Amino acid sequence: GYEYSRTGNPTRGAFERAMVKAEQGANYCVAFSSGSAATSAVMHLLKHGDHCLSVDDVYGGTQRYFRRILTPNAGIQVDFVDMSDAEKLEFKDNTKLVWLESPTNPTLKITDIRAIAKKCKEHRCLLAVDNTFCSPYFQSPLNLGADLAVHSVTKYIGGHSDVVMGVVCCKEVALYDKLRFIQNGVGAVPSPFDCFLAHRGLKTLHLRMEAAARNAMAIALFLQDHPAVRSVVYPGLKSHPQHELAKEQQYGYGAMVSFSCIGGRAEASILLKNVS
Repeated sequence: GYEYSRTGNPTRGAFERAMVKAEQGANYCVAFSSGSAATSAVMHLLKHGDHCLSVDDVYGGTQRYFRRILTPNAGIQVDFVDMSDAEKLEFKDNTKLVWLESPTNPTLKITDIRAIAKKCKEHRCLLAVDNTFCSPYFQSPLNLGADLAVHSVTKYIGGHSDVVMGVVCCKEVALYDKLRFIQNGVGAVPSPFDCFLAHRGLKTLHLRMEAAARNAMAIALFLQDHPAVRSVVYPGLKSHPQHELAKEQQYGYGAMVSFSCIGGRAEASILLKNVS
């Protein structure tokens, strides 16, 4: 039963169970009030003196949290490294977590999740994958060996720009129990109504991701041939340096496209001012 709505409530429970079905390989899901709160909950699994390896091209909010809050206040060291070659990762005796995004935000670098997971198992440390840019529909980190799959529900899962939320999904009950304790103890929980909205959005995730990916490919191809564009970065393009890896570990290429204009700041400003 339920006794206190921060600890648990029927609407949040329904959404968390639905996320378990959506995130392949998951047995458990814990919901939080934002993607950043979900990230913070994962880092609460560590303690003072522990070490974390993070992909260098990490989301700005995550990088800011690691550098300016986690390390100075909690004494957890974070090194930002290139993870394009798992064999070159330098683990320390106190390395307890590897934090990965694939694709990264915003340069869309793809990392071999299976290869990184293998190294993490060898060094007995956790692997957390921020799966926001692919969503559960286009990638399953837990099936590739990750211990934790993290999402900003605010983006694709919510899908309607009317909810701010995050989730952490996992396989192991021991991790779930720790995350549930953190969820309740810290209290960064979503409201029941936010969970209702997120659950509503999840029901159309497959339709929206398919349509968004088609649109992204069309835009990427258009930009690729545009005379004012220097380069386009989209995993679905053969020109993407990790295109083959994306084909192997993802079910689709997502909906994010990065590109650079010929010229400098002035030309980029003209473009942004004319985007409606």
